[in-house]
Amino acid sequence: MRMKKNILLFCSMLIVRGLCAQVVINPQLPPGGLTMKSQLWNLSVVNTGSQTIQVQIELSMVNASNSQPVMTATTRVLDIPKGLKQLRAAEAAPVTYNILSGDFHLDGSAEGFLPVGTFQLCYSVVRIDLETSERVAEDCETVVIEPVSPPQLVNPPDSGETELVRPLFNWLPPSPYQLFTNLVYDFKLVEVQDLQTGAEAVQQNMPLHGQGNLNTTSLPYPPSLPALDTAKLYAWQVTARSGGAEVARSEVWTFRVKPMKPDATKPSLGYYVRLKHENEAGFTLCYGILRYEYLNEVNDKRVSFKIYDISQAGRKEVSLDSAFIDLHYGDNLGQLDLTHTNALKDNHVYLLEFINSRQEHWCVKFQYRNGPEAR
Repeated sequence: MRMKKNILLFCSMLIVRGLCAQVVINPQLPPGGLTMKSQLWNLSVVNTGSQTIQVQIELSMVNASNSQPVMTATTRVLDIPKGLKQLRAAEAAPVTYNILSGDFHLDGSAEGFLPVGTFQLCYSVVRIDLETSERVAEDCETVVIEPVSPPQLVNPPDSGETELVRPLFNWLPPSPYQLFTNLVYDFKLVEVQDLQTGAEAVQQNMPLHGQGNLNTTSLPYPPSLPALDTAKLYAWQVTARSGGAEVARSEVWTFRVKPMKPDATKPSLGYYVRLKHENEAGFTLCYGILRYEYLNEVNDKRVSFKIYDISQAGRKEVSLDSAFIDLHYGDNLGQLDLTHTNALKDNHVYLLEFINSRQEHWCVKFQYRNGPEAR
C-alpha cells in the first residue's frame, strides 16, 4: 500500500513537472535589426499545457566581446493561456530594467536606444503560480546591434577630384551619437590598383596612410609623407570604435588628385591666380612670390588680408609684418613676397584671404615651396 502511494506521488510530480516544462519562448527580432528597447519584447510564447499559467519573462544582456553583463530586465506578471500568445512591448509593460555596466549610455527607462555592439540575449520564462517559482523555458541568441547610421564620409567627395596633393579628410560620426562612450576612429587610405574596386583595395592593399584612435572627425594628409599622385586612384574608409569595440564602418570612397594646369605648377613671372569666394578658391604653387589677381568692385583704397596654414585640422593664422594691401578700382595685379618670413613651412598648404569693406572674403589656396626644385 505504501509503495502504491509513493508511485502515485511520483507520477503526480512528473505530471506537474511536465506541465511546467511545456512552454516554449521564441524572440521575434525585427529583420532590420534591433535599435530600441521596446523591440526586445516582440516575443511568441507557446503554452502546450491544458490551463492558463502565470509567468514573468526575464532578460539578460551580456557583452559578447568580454562576457560582461550589460543589463537585466523583468516583465510584469503575464497570463499565458493554452496555445500561442504573441507579446509586444505594451503587453509586457511595465518592464523593470537593471543597468549593470557603465560602458554604455543606458538608463533604466523603458524607452530609448539599445547600445551598439555584439551581445548575447537570454530570455527566461519563470512560472510563478506554483508553490515555488520555476524556470520553465529559456532561449538565447547572439545579436549585432548596429547604429542607425554609420560614419558618413564628407571630403574628398566620392568618385571626385581634389585639388590638394595633401587633402584634409572629413567625416561625420555615427548616429545616434549619444549612444557611444569613448568614440574613436580608425582611418585607412590605400591606392587602388587596376581591376580593383575601392572596397577590394581597402581590404587587400597595404595602407599608404593609416591612423587609429582618432578622437576627431578630420585628418590632414601629413606633410611628412610623399604627395599624392595625380595619375593614381585612391580609396579611403573610417571605422568607428566605442569602448574598445568596433561599432560601424563607413562606406569606401574613391578619389583622384586633380592635375594642375602647367602654368600653375611652375614658377612664372607672368602667372597670376585670381582670388575667389572661399568655397570656389583656386589653387597654385608658391615659390616665394605669390602673384594674385583681385577685382576691386567696391573701390576700396586698401584691403586687409590674412594667411592661414590649413595643412592640419582647422586653420592656424600666420603672423605677418603687414596686414593691408593698397588697391585701385577694378582689376588689381599684385604680388606678395613671402621669402622674408620664416613662418611658412615647405610643402604646407595655405589660404590667402582678402576681407573687403563689405566683409566679403576672397581667397586663394597655395602650397609653399622653398625653391623651384622643391617637391
